[in-house]
Amino acid sequence: MLVRVVLSVAVFAVVTWAWDWRAGVLAAVVVAVGDMIERWRVHSPATAWRKGAIGERATARRLRSLESAGYTVLHDRVVPGSRANLDHLVIGRCGVVLVDSKRWHRNTRISTGKGRLWVGRRPAESVVKATVFEARRVGEVLRSAGWAVTVVPVVAVHGAKLPRWGALMVTGVTLLRAGRLRGWIRRHPARLEPGQVAPLSVAAEQLFPPYVPVEQP
Repeated sequence: MLVRVVLSVAVFAVVTWAWDWRAGVLAAVVVAVGDMIERWRVHSPATAWRKGAIGERATARRLRSLESAGYTVLHDRVVPGSRANLDHLVIGRCGVVLVDSKRWHRNTRISTGKGRLWVGRRPAESVVKATVFEARRVGEVLRSAGWAVTVVPVVAVHGAKLPRWGALMVTGVTLLRAGRLRGWIRRHPARLEPGQVAPLSVAAEQLFPPYVPVEQP
């Protein structure tokens, strides 16, 4: 807001000096409105959705090779009893891994301060709040169907620079560089017997159907 005001005042002063105050007012208004439109375009829900979709597709490409290694990978699935969707579910000997894709600006700063972790200006706990909910809900649905498995939540981060080791833990959720995701999943210890993977995958496909966004009227 302050930057917009300073810019408008500067434009007003320059144009008024060069022409007259009426032209200065008009130029300042044009600059202010243009800046508002640009900020809305960058931060609008549609733009956020597009960025999220790009991150999801990039994560899906990285997970593709796991399928040939015996894992089942489900994308964009319904969260029963919620309007949210699951970006990716990976099922294998490691159990169930919930992968949430995040595409952040490359200049997003991940830092510590005031006794907590921050992603940009947001506390990291708020960033992973939805992921925590989704993992808990997936576990509840599976248990109700007779599958007492641990759901491991992870956020695959695209764009932003994480620490050199590439992983952080926030309220039980791992924040991981997207490029390390496959290896991270492969290194997980076995939690299921080989014969359990296929029936659990079939159950998950039925319990978490493909997500279809509800169109607004």
